[in-house]
Amino acid sequence: MNKGANTVFMNTLYMDFLSENELDLFFKSLDEMWTDKLYQKLSANGLIRHVISKVWNKDQHRCAMVFEYESKSGFQACEKILGEAFKPENNPTAGKFVFKISNNRGVVVSEFVR
Repeated sequence: MNKGANTVFMNTLYMDFLSENELDLFFKSLDEMWTDKLYQKLSANGLIRHVISKVWNKDQHRCAMVFEYESKSGFQACEKILGEAFKPENNPTAGKFVFKISNNRGVVVSEFVR
C-alpha cells in the first residue's frame, strides 16, 4: 500500500436528479458538456483523471464524479476553468438539468493499486 508518496488532490461530486429519466438524459448529454476541447484545457492545467459513474446502491437517481489533480494549484486552475465552462451562457446543455449537488474535496493519504 502506498501511503501518500505522490500527493494527489481529489474532488468527489454527487449529483442527485429528480428522476431516472433526468439522470439518463444527463448521461446521454455528456459528450455535449464534456468536450475534447474542455478535457484538453483541463489536462494542460493539472487534471489527471475524471470518472463519471451511475450510483446504483441508493434509493436516489445519483451520478458521482471523481476528479484527480496533480497538485493544489492544478485543482485551483481547473476549478476556475470549470466554473467558466459550466456557466449557462457557455454550456446551455448543462443548464437544462435540475439536480442537488454535494462536493467533497480531499488529499490522497493512502492508495492501493493492483
